[in-house]
Amino acid sequence: MMGHIYCIGEALIDFVCTDSLGLFHGKQFEKNAGGAPANVSAAIAKLGGETSFLGQVGKDDFGDHLKDTLEKHGVQTQGVIQKGTTTLAFVGIDQTGERSFSFVRGADGNYDSANLPLSDLDQKDIVHFGAALGFSGGALEDSYFCLRDEATSKGAFISFDPNYRDTLIAPDELASYLEKVRSFIAIADFVKLSEEELTLITGETEVSRGAQKICALGAKYVAVTLGKYGTYLQNSKAQQVVSSIAIKQVDSTGAGDAFTGGLLYQIQKAGTAELSFAKLLDFLEVANVVGALTCTKYGAIPALPSLEEVKSALAN
Repeated sequence: MMGHIYCIGEALIDFVCTDSLGLFHGKQFEKNAGGAPANVSAAIAKLGGETSFLGQVGKDDFGDHLKDTLEKHGVQTQGVIQKGTTTLAFVGIDQTGERSFSFVRGADGNYDSANLPLSDLDQKDIVHFGAALGFSGGALEDSYFCLRDEATSKGAFISFDPNYRDTLIAPDELASYLEKVRSFIAIADFVKLSEEELTLITGETEVSRGAQKICALGAKYVAVTLGKYGTYLQNSKAQQVVSSIAIKQVDSTGAGDAFTGGLLYQIQKAGTAELSFAKLLDFLEVANVVGALTCTKYGAIPALPSLEEVKSALAN
């Protein structure tokens, strides 16, 4: 029997600057549903996986839009709470498609652990933590730790992406943030990192040395995304780079989340008990394409590819 995937964290509205002038000069902004764990859950569901999003959105038009968008993509939303105002993110895009962020925090941090489906968890399930806003105190952070402990005790598969944003972590909070990140890495089956996050956590600028340190902290597998060069995979015994496809990048918003969703979808189909380094290499080839195709359109959830689009890109 196939397990279920639970994604916990923030769902928010991305206002994406579409005139490639950045946040300072930009005038044209497009509204899109987003938020790292919401993006992951939507990517999984659009590919055909079974997934639930756990989080709080506003009891407002933005919150209605977020919940409706997730449901239209096939995400189960019984764990979504609507109360307060919705968190907003303004995303500046430069001429290369790279991003800068500014956040207006809403009610996502108030997600209470009483809303967690703890009794439903079992060892076949996958729980994904996308911690862009999950380690900033309050009820959501408590829910992260509560869900982590319950999932670990039941033997569920733990996926973790710190989703570091320097605009969200004050300099005097960085040490505490990194301590929390390392506590999740210590129990994670799979950790997804950018090169910036790898250096921030380990102090290493060389990918292989940094990835080895992540495994030494306790992670069973670590994947470091390398942009157009693909993904570096490491466990305690082996390492390898899996290449990606060439694209014309428009907006990289949500690409890492789409990649993670593409990977977790395949792990769910195969079953967590059957996972191996060799299988992950095959899964990463597909996940790289899911992430790359997301970069060819604006927004995160609106840009997610279908399974047919992924298969077509792989065939070509």
